[in-house]
Amino acid sequence: MKVPSAELAIRIATEVTGHTPTRTRRFTTGARHFVFEVQFADPPPIVVRIGSQAAQAEMVGAVHLSGLLKPLGVPLPAILAEDVRAELPWLALERLPGTDLGAVIATLSDEQLEQIAAEVASVQAITGKTGSAGRYGYAAVPQQAPYAAWTQVLEANLDRSRKRIAAAGLFDVALVDSVQAVLRANCHQIDQIEPTPFLHDTTTKNVIVTSTGRLSGIVDVDDLCYGDPRYPAALTLAALMADAGPVQYVSAWLWHAEQPDDPTFRLYVSLFLLDLMAEHGQMFNGNERPSPGGSDLASASVRKQSSARPGIRKRRVCPSGGSLVGGVTQTGAPDRFARARATPSGIYSSHVTHVDGSAKAHIYGRD
Repeated sequence: MKVPSAELAIRIATEVTGHTPTRTRRFTTGARHFVFEVQFADPPPIVVRIGSQAAQAEMVGAVHLSGLLKPLGVPLPAILAEDVRAELPWLALERLPGTDLGAVIATLSDEQLEQIAAEVASVQAITGKTGSAGRYGYAAVPQQAPYAAWTQVLEANLDRSRKRIAAAGLFDVALVDSVQAVLRANCHQIDQIEPTPFLHDTTTKNVIVTSTGRLSGIVDVDDLCYGDPRYPAALTLAALMADAGPVQYVSAWLWHAEQPDDPTFRLYVSLFLLDLMAEHGQMFNGNERPSPGGSDLASASVRKQSSARPGIRKRRVCPSGGSLVGGVTQTGAPDRFARARATPSGIYSSHVTHVDGSAKAHIYGRD
């Protein structure tokens, strides 16, 4: 069976550009495809993204979504050439300047993090307007989304984590039971969520940031997810919690998106902490990393959040700047909200203090 390689990336790059590469390196993030940066003496570098024989549908989806989203203003890299019908499907792409957010996030200021978060929220808002077919889950086109209910997507994610954790034997499978119990206790309310399309992997990976701390673009978009658009923010928070990163970035994201950090959101975070734990001991595409110390933090976080077993309370931003919790308006002084917005550390402190996922954790700087 053929396997993607640097040699194939060099051949593709040479054919596409007409120039001989001087250096090729494989990106070390990403667990699905084989992605290479190919450099030349004169023209700018390009990216060659190669899939396995089983990845043809994903590569077709990438071409389709590039054509859909890029004209709307989503900053995807330009496709220079492609052969998604090849035995090993591939794309030759523009090399966006910068690196994955996760590689530099610890060096960025609160102001830079807020700016990036605002731009990611804007990109997600654009994507959310592309429409759905009333179905849920992952697909390149809405009609192909596989599920009839949002909780089915969450259950599928938990089932995958359960199987991986059981196979690796590194964590207690009972953690999955705790999170699943919360999900099933609140399934009726969760299934009221509309199937909004969103970019599901704009996390600390795939969000490319320049050396000056500006958003350069989004990469690796093979499909969308249809469901709650807070889902990728929850995944991002889980990753930052596991790595002890600046969780205020997610607070800013939710704030700019006008999305609540409520018990449902924290359920998603617990689900993704399990997902990250479940990756340990698995084999993907050679980009696996040793289990970090953060895996213990993830395990403890799941236990703490799931033990609370929160009820689901509907919460949304009010025009006055307050919020609705359980149908009761909570309003703070408008000038207090304005001051919190002007000073990021103020709106983030509550989030960091309650990072265990208690019902008090939110992004608005109010108790």
